[in-house]
Amino acid sequence: MINNLDVGTVLVEELTRFGVTQFIISPGSRSTPLTVAIGRHTNANTTVHYDERGAAFYALGHARATGIPAVLVCTSGTAVANYFPAVIEASMDNVPLIIISADRPPELIDVGANQAIFQQDIYGVYPRLALNLPPPDSKTSLPDLLSQIDALYDASTGNRPGPVHLNCQFREPLLPDIAHSTDDVLLETDWYRSNSRFTDQAEQAQPLPTDKLQLVATNFMASRRGLIVVGRSVNSRCNQDILQLAETLHLPVLPDIQSKLRFTSHTQIVNHFDLALLSDEFQQLKPDFMIQLGGVFSSKRLLNYLDDPDIYYVSVKETPERIDPNHQVNISIQANVVDFCQNMVSLDSRQNDQWLKSWQDAEKRTALSVTSLLNDQPQLSEPGISYQLSKLLPSQHALMLANSMSIREMEMFGAAGDFQGDIFANRGSSGIDGLLATAAGYGSGSAGPVTLLIGDLACLHDLNSLQLIKMAEHAIIMVVVNNDGGGIFSFLPVQAETDVFEPFFGTPHGLTLKHAASMFDLNYSNPKDMDEFLIAYSEATQQSEPILIELFTNRTENHHFHQQIFESLRESS
Repeated sequence: MINNLDVGTVLVEELTRFGVTQFIISPGSRSTPLTVAIGRHTNANTTVHYDERGAAFYALGHARATGIPAVLVCTSGTAVANYFPAVIEASMDNVPLIIISADRPPELIDVGANQAIFQQDIYGVYPRLALNLPPPDSKTSLPDLLSQIDALYDASTGNRPGPVHLNCQFREPLLPDIAHSTDDVLLETDWYRSNSRFTDQAEQAQPLPTDKLQLVATNFMASRRGLIVVGRSVNSRCNQDILQLAETLHLPVLPDIQSKLRFTSHTQIVNHFDLALLSDEFQQLKPDFMIQLGGVFSSKRLLNYLDDPDIYYVSVKETPERIDPNHQVNISIQANVVDFCQNMVSLDSRQNDQWLKSWQDAEKRTALSVTSLLNDQPQLSEPGISYQLSKLLPSQHALMLANSMSIREMEMFGAAGDFQGDIFANRGSSGIDGLLATAAGYGSGSAGPVTLLIGDLACLHDLNSLQLIKMAEHAIIMVVVNNDGGGIFSFLPVQAETDVFEPFFGTPHGLTLKHAASMFDLNYSNPKDMDEFLIAYSEATQQSEPILIELFTNRTENHHFHQQIFESLRESS
């Protein structure tokens, strides 16, 4: 008869046959059969972290870097609930993730038993698939167990990747009373001898819809001011085909900050589109046709600019979810982005060349203004930090941008240059939780160094994950902008409500991260001006150890400086 440990052994063995090798475990008792099976498997790489929330974001980061689901394992009770924020992020941003939770048996649920909660379907609508595995008994079938594992993997890595959940109920004793051998149960089966997955995998090819392509072509030929927006989740393998399409059709390209095109110098690319849109010129003259490639983009200014029913809006992405926050998409196409670009490149362009030139002139003008304003600025400022960091980033680093101000500052002020590394952020649900852990997981998955630009509140929110940073095998440079609270709220209308703004929105904390770095035995630096920051960061890129670089700024001064920059850019346009 299959017992608890057999279940764990089968799970781990089948998952490793898919190439799933990273298991992140949080210690607990009810998950003993799973943990023992993982610990004994020669192909299982393990990370142990005591905080389930941080463990989950670590798994998310690892999966972002590899494209292969990482496996989370925890005990019963609220441990399972602590995975929820990362499950939401993985679901919203199509990141494959496998959650295996241990649970009490049915007779201990809803009777007041210790550490027993309702775990089945705990993540609601967010998993691609959620299964409940009853406690093993004489009726437990190995083929049924294997088919469920295969279904979970396929759901996690299918045409819309995302999280899956297997809830495993175990009765005591959690491990066999005597020394256990799987010889009779597993080793003599055809499955074990085959060394391959139990079931066949279905094909997932997405053919180009010819009827929709014809509509796109017809409307493009009737347009005069076309635009290409590259959102997140567009693989860098598509870049050359996107640029070829833009060149052939004479279209400007507006790349989201998470696109590797964002830091590319090319005649069609408008890297500073967010700032260029401050100009009245573009507010008065809008596109009549646009193609959005990939997922959501970060710029709210661009979103507002494109909110116009007179724009014929084409959305092309490789996953099936709806991307249409303005409710204006005319045609949505799920297809390979490269195939789409290669199909459209044969069209004859009737675009207004002055339209393209206007965007090209705006890019040159804005880039020169940003350089003039920020290049020689001696004091620390949040725009200046992003600008200088973008010029210093080594291409072997990945760049992670935290939410709130960090990603917005880099989108606006990052300079195009030689950086060729990966750029990523947790923009599925745009939370500030788990960002340190995500950076650590990404570094583990990519087997390379990571630079993280993050604010003080987001860093404080995930302090436990400094332990994961400390364990990293490759350097993680944390550039923490400490403006003593929530800087983004200074840019929102609520900042005018002075009686409630500081205690409820600005939320000053008066803390420094120096002692947190010391607690986790991390290197620490606190540059006082821009020159010191440039030296500290450059030195950090030459080291293999993690470091926390804390930069103090002032929220009020930062808001005023932004307004000065915006006004200067408007005057120069």
